[in-house]
Amino acid sequence: MSNVIIMKRFLLAFGLLLLVYTINAQDYKHVDSIVDNYPKRFKSIKSFSDRISFDFKSDLDKTRAAYYWVSNNISYDFESFYSVRNSGYSYETEAELLQIQMTYAEDVLKNKSAVCEGYSQLLKFTLRNLDINCEVVDGYAKTEIKEIGRVNHQDNHAWNAVYLDNKWQLMDATWSTGNEYGNPGHFEFDDAYFLTNSEDMIWSHFPSDKKWQLIDEPVSKLAFFYAPIMHHGYYDSGLVLSEMKGSKKSGKFIEISFENIDETKTYDYIFPEKSNFIEPIQFERKGKFFVAKIPYSSANGRELIIFDDRKACLSFKIR
Repeated sequence: MSNVIIMKRFLLAFGLLLLVYTINAQDYKHVDSIVDNYPKRFKSIKSFSDRISFDFKSDLDKTRAAYYWVSNNISYDFESFYSVRNSGYSYETEAELLQIQMTYAEDVLKNKSAVCEGYSQLLKFTLRNLDINCEVVDGYAKTEIKEIGRVNHQDNHAWNAVYLDNKWQLMDATWSTGNEYGNPGHFEFDDAYFLTNSEDMIWSHFPSDKKWQLIDEPVSKLAFFYAPIMHHGYYDSGLVLSEMKGSKKSGKFIEISFENIDETKTYDYIFPEKSNFIEPIQFERKGKFFVAKIPYSSANGRELIIFDDRKACLSFKIR
């Protein structure tokens, strides 16, 4: 077979792949643009799911529509410390628990305010109304450097697993809102937590039930709590850590190994305890890895954050 024919076949296959990717990306934009015109309030989960069912046909589009609306219309309740799991409700049967959760989800839709459990329950019942299997996943979400190295045995977060395309996938509407403490009505939708790759999600969301890790080789709780913080900026940064054990000191440098980087980008770092200014990262190629070499002394403190285009990607505790 000639090189010309091989190249033509490659270009055709690449073109088809690019077309599929473009169509999928346009599908999300199409769904989002329709949902942007939805009412800011719905009377019930049924009326909400009925509207979605009327506008969309595929399970993926319906899931996206529900997720996008919830993430752009339900404000995080920063004043609440307890979810429905800790609210003191008692029940004797699973049916009673389901009714309690459904009532809670309806209240979230009515009041347009929730903690993580509320977002998750609202999505669960909305998608089940659309005949899409969805579950609430309880577990621990690690967000601050001070949590690294401290094994916590108490759940502090909830998110969803949804069954699409013959497999379970993960999503976190709470983290997609962009809500801020002191400004819960501010929405800045973040796509990073919609159907997130399970291999990445596990390093920020550790489920209590191991089955919801959805990966071939489950991660231990110890490994999770000693891993660096993975921020939303990591997902489109082009960075791929070679391992999640964190950084290591080598002489006067901190070294962090990556399987991949985007060589067209400039990545930055900061020691937040020492300075308010970010500095560019220098990489060295060592075999198949890219090694970030960051100058370090004890005066810099124990916290290190890596940025891509001013977006936090990874936070490390220097040990």
